[in-house]
Amino acid sequence: MNKKVSLLLPFFCLLAACDLSHGLSPSGQGKLEDLTYYAYFMNNYPRVKEQSVNGYDELINNSLYLRKEIEIDKPFTKPETDPTRENYEFQGWFKEKGCLNAWDFAKDTTKKTVYLYAKWGQTQSEEYMEPEYHYPEKIITDANYRVTGILNKPLSGDSVNLTDGAIKRLERTPNDIKFAVNYERKEGVTLTTATYDVTNKTIHLEVSSGEVFDITVNNITASLAVNNSYYEGKATSYETKSANVENYHIALAGSSSMENWSTSALDMSPIVTFNHGIGGTTVDQWRDQLFERLVQPYSPKAVVYYVGVNNVINGDKESGTAVAPKLKQLFDKTHNALPHAQIFYVLINRLPNYEKSQEDFDIVNNSAIAYAESHSYLTCIDAGHGLLNEEGRPNSAYFLTDGLHMSKYGYVIWGQAVKEAIIAWLESTKE
Repeated sequence: MNKKVSLLLPFFCLLAACDLSHGLSPSGQGKLEDLTYYAYFMNNYPRVKEQSVNGYDELINNSLYLRKEIEIDKPFTKPETDPTRENYEFQGWFKEKGCLNAWDFAKDTTKKTVYLYAKWGQTQSEEYMEPEYHYPEKIITDANYRVTGILNKPLSGDSVNLTDGAIKRLERTPNDIKFAVNYERKEGVTLTTATYDVTNKTIHLEVSSGEVFDITVNNITASLAVNNSYYEGKATSYETKSANVENYHIALAGSSSMENWSTSALDMSPIVTFNHGIGGTTVDQWRDQLFERLVQPYSPKAVVYYVGVNNVINGDKESGTAVAPKLKQLFDKTHNALPHAQIFYVLINRLPNYEKSQEDFDIVNNSAIAYAESHSYLTCIDAGHGLLNEEGRPNSAYFLTDGLHMSKYGYVIWGQAVKEAIIAWLESTKE
């Protein structure tokens, strides 16, 4: 037996040597030297509008700058000339769209066709500045001054129902709560005094035309409690920490992809945001409890939601058909309470470990897209498109091992798409 093995070994070694010397492709279809390999150098910034697979118009950032034929396992040279972009500086070629790892043309090699992405740095003179927001006042003629609500909650007679988060905002500056008053006024009439009596839970308002308003505050937080100790703890924490949040910033809300976006404030800068995401939450919870507590009291000029995944994959595992109308109800509730705010819905990502749920995700996404087409206050963002590989499947490098949550690399791309959508809207609203 040993003799047979020793006789066969040279034969197998010869076969191996032949395979290596002829360079058979991994699939066995032809020789490696017979195949052509390329380096695709991508512009990597929004250039043209196209329709995504979800049917939503988006800016495509992977247009081709140059294709270069290369040899496998050998370094290759970069393009002779660098790409250009108005008001931006080219900063090199990188291995991923998020431009985290630079390609070393002296050392790096590849065993297949490779895509490299241009990195751009905006010139200092063109640094984006968030435009100032002006609340759209309503001028009336049938009265001098009309109080319509406090922190976006309508009056009920001489009282108003507020949550802990709203009350903590009043308590922060009890001698001046003008920021909290929703009103309509006659031209030339102004609010001169707006105070909150912390002990008696009452609001006192005086206007220049002589009218006086006294409003009783009722705390309704208990009726909006979430039936989950973790979610309730997070909501309470946000209400305490966000007392200093000013009006008219951007609210980030939803489930774990929002909560886990720990760099959101930096990634969205110079746009000012506050993040109230709670991992595990559903559309129902944001519609029925959390919107009133974590979004409405802060008078955001825009709200960005990422929610709906947990309805499909957790608990009762609802169908997309069941989730879609709930999402519309959340949009409607948000708009009715904050009629001047723009609502953004980040479409549910394609997820590596949840391909069986993709049909339901598509139903939810397509429903939101269709709703946005007939409701101007809603904009959909296909941020997950940038997380796909060239075959249109989720790139595992952009997700954690659970195949559900994004990695830090994923957030670079996903967050940039959200930021670009917000900037596009802000620019469209400039006077």
